[in-house]
Amino acid sequence: MKNILLTFLLISIFSCKEKKEEIGPEISIIKEKKIEKRNEVFISINDTIKSFETNLFVDEMQDKPDILYLGQKKNKTSVTIPTQNTIKILGGAPWFSFFYELELEKGDSLLIDVRKVNLNKSKQIEYPTFTILNSTKTWSENNFDYLLYKYNINTKAIVIDENKFQNNKYDSEKVYLNSIKLLDSLKANNSISNKFYSANRINQKLKFASSKIKEAKNQKTEIDIENLEIDLNDEKLIANNEYISFLRTLILYKYFNKDKRVLNSVQFDFINDNETFLNKNTKLTLLDSYLKSIYFIEKSKFDKYLTKFNTVNKNEEFKNKWQLVIDKQNINSKKLNATNRNVGTLTNLIDDNELTFEEVLLKHKGKVVLVDFWASWCAPCRKEMPFLKDLKLKFNETELKIIEISIDKDYSAWVRASKLENLSNEIDNYIISNWEKSNLYKNYNIKTIPRYLLFGKNGKIIDENAPRPSERELIELIKASI
Repeated sequence: MKNILLTFLLISIFSCKEKKEEIGPEISIIKEKKIEKRNEVFISINDTIKSFETNLFVDEMQDKPDILYLGQKKNKTSVTIPTQNTIKILGGAPWFSFFYELELEKGDSLLIDVRKVNLNKSKQIEYPTFTILNSTKTWSENNFDYLLYKYNINTKAIVIDENKFQNNKYDSEKVYLNSIKLLDSLKANNSISNKFYSANRINQKLKFASSKIKEAKNQKTEIDIENLEIDLNDEKLIANNEYISFLRTLILYKYFNKDKRVLNSVQFDFINDNETFLNKNTKLTLLDSYLKSIYFIEKSKFDKYLTKFNTVNKNEEFKNKWQLVIDKQNINSKKLNATNRNVGTLTNLIDDNELTFEEVLLKHKGKVVLVDFWASWCAPCRKEMPFLKDLKLKFNETELKIIEISIDKDYSAWVRASKLENLSNEIDNYIISNWEKSNLYKNYNIKTIPRYLLFGKNGKIIDENAPRPSERELIELIKASI
């Protein structure tokens, strides 16, 4: 989730004709009265795109990304995401050495298109490009990584092998020099702001420095850190994620050079217990970064290391951040813990009533009932959601009732996914407690999801493993049962 590189494209930064075509339309900055932005982000794709998938993070402390599916084949071309914060979409293909990342603020409206990039004679990819319709950011800023990737391919800074993924070549120094040339060119054309130019020159330098250190560690060679010309305790960069990533890479090189894999908890203890090149503020920021990794990767150790962190932490911002994480954990536990919810209890987001499955089924007697078992982390489940929505439109609610039951163990993940799938205001969108101990799990032998149960008007089961909503057979089965 975390190792996201940003590399993107340009056919030729020195050709005026190509520059005009690839850099794309500039969005003029018009001064106007400040308006209140809505607490949502709207994302749509070009209606010619058949299929597009990307990772979505709506919360900094989100354990796993939501998968956003859009396109003709997905039966979904847009989505509105409720948020009061910055959200992030990211994706790519490591075997082609391309990755993209884009941050969106509340109120943004994003249009996604794709452009074909020829990697070599036999391989071609579709690279996403982004236009934020109501933003002061230029097209070149939103698509800098795309421009750089294409430039790297054309100058052979990145070479994709015709036959094998393992033989791809990535020249980190050439990629870095290309990034500086591209930034200079875009700035000269007024295609990017001075702020974007300065920030990205620093980030590209940090990425190159990190790659040099990793190379030295892997090849067991010496590297002169001073030649990298990066201040190891730069207060201005302390909030920069790329800077923290550089420092973490340097820690592994300087203090764990002989080790192939070092746990984040081990690195935390070393930095916490020993004198290093880090000053007080940089050390605390790095410990915070390790704690975040422990939260995601070494979950069972989190409470112990949070206590250690709080012992040395005097920063209110860090304190408040981790307190919010704890508060969310407590809410999650309260909602789904066995001591608060009976086994197999169903509850929704509207009234939080506790119901049994039999009670839910009974209140819809006289209708055909389709039960969908899903989870926020289940990609095939989420792909079927637009087709479920179509079923609701095809059949009258007096004929067919669709019941959603999430088996999520993370309550907040279910809430987030319900909002994304427009299910949060539906009375029959439930989460089940203690799923694997429930009678539903045992009676219908539900060991994989998505799974669909179809019940007749009399409340009796018609099909214990009904076709998926995207399959025509399900529509015919429902029609025959009404």
